[in-house]
Amino acid sequence: MNASQKLILVLLLSLELAFTQSATLNLIVVGVCLVAMVVARVSWRRLLFYLGVAVIPVLGTFLSFWFYGSGNAASNGHIAWVMSTRLLAFISLGAWFAQTVNPYVLMTALEQNFKLSPTFVYGILGALNFLPKFKTALKNVLAVAQMRGQSLHVWSPTLYAKALIQSLAWSENLAQAMTAHGFQEGAPRTHYRQDRLPLLGWLIMALILVLVQLAVFQGHWW
Repeated sequence: MNASQKLILVLLLSLELAFTQSATLNLIVVGVCLVAMVVARVSWRRLLFYLGVAVIPVLGTFLSFWFYGSGNAASNGHIAWVMSTRLLAFISLGAWFAQTVNPYVLMTALEQNFKLSPTFVYGILGALNFLPKFKTALKNVLAVAQMRGQSLHVWSPTLYAKALIQSLAWSENLAQAMTAHGFQEGAPRTHYRQDRLPLLGWLIMALILVLVQLAVFQGHWW
């Protein structure tokens, strides 16, 4: 599957899970996503990070529906498991998508496959490329402030204001560079790398969706 097909699959599965009240199906989706990330050689440290991030919201959701649900004890327990595992399934789907799709590949795929505006696509890519420079700028501002005897913290607005001023200069330089390389808003473009929608990707996506439908309508899971 290419990046566009993966995005469609994640959105359809999320929509399906949002209207399904099965904790077992949610856990199956979580397990499949974890296996897919292991197969894609995502590091264990990254997997543990995602699981760690999910602990607090999942636990909070479970306890909220368990203690403050409007039904009886059995109903509250079932809804608590469904809602907490559903949230974990959403996080797992997002983690699998984020770890297996490069942002540059995703944006170029959306431009070619779904006719997304090139101006929007290259604007997003430019902003993503600024992130490492923005982190370096923050470190430089902190170092300069310490040399002057000033103490800036992560919550100091001055820190971000100075870094944003530098970002404005970068954006102007980027706009001039894109114009110098022939970029023109609204003009037709050709692509060195063609990102097509492979037939095999559609077949895999259809198979996964059919299996989920069978699990939803034929399975009698809790």
